[in-house]
Amino acid sequence: MNETSCSLEGLWYPLFLSLADRVCLVVGGGAVGERKVRKLLEHGARVRLVAEALSPWLEQARLRGAVAYLGPAYRSDHMIGVDLVFAATSDEGLNRRIAEDARIRRVWCNMASSPHLGTCLVPASFRRGPLTVAVATEGLSPAVARRIRQSLENQFGPEWEPYLRFLGALRRDIQERTGDSALNQELFRALAELPLTDWIRRGRFAEMIDAVCELCRGIVPHERVATLWDKAWNTSC
Repeated sequence: MNETSCSLEGLWYPLFLSLADRVCLVVGGGAVGERKVRKLLEHGARVRLVAEALSPWLEQARLRGAVAYLGPAYRSDHMIGVDLVFAATSDEGLNRRIAEDARIRRVWCNMASSPHLGTCLVPASFRRGPLTVAVATEGLSPAVARRIRQSLENQFGPEWEPYLRFLGALRRDIQERTGDSALNQELFRALAELPLTDWIRRGRFAEMIDAVCELCRGIVPHERVATLWDKAWNTSC
């Protein structure tokens, strides 16, 4: 095995970022570029786009002002004021030039065709409300990452959204009612061990609420626990 490739393994630092109001540049208007733009807009980014040709969806996004179209040809000054750039063209030479410009300007760069040449990776991921599960293979096989993601999607079903919203609300309520940090941590661990997702999936809500109340030892009244669950459930539906 190549010594250099071995030394680079494990250097990718897993991190979740807030892109709200961040400026992101996407170079490439095909299927890959469209996929990148869709995700960026979903997460509140301000998207700048450079592409010779735009997919129908990207053309509509341009017309309604959802993205700032900078023209057909990439220039290095397009990188000014950018936080994150996506090189998503079919021209490998151009992608490499974009990556080099990003390196010089210290801008995070994602390389769709050659992930190892960029400075950040986009993992295969899915969401269940506040739960995000992401899988990456350090760019070695995005197809394998997608396969693992699909397997995990079956494991973590829609019941995880109300489950996490319920536990989060319950955690805040407990912290407001008692300042005993050691007791709280013990309680939170015990709550996490309950088979709540299974009960939610089976619709056994009354049993779930009773079990939570028993663990809470009167810290949170039964009526309050039921109210927190109802809110978590209705928010998730």
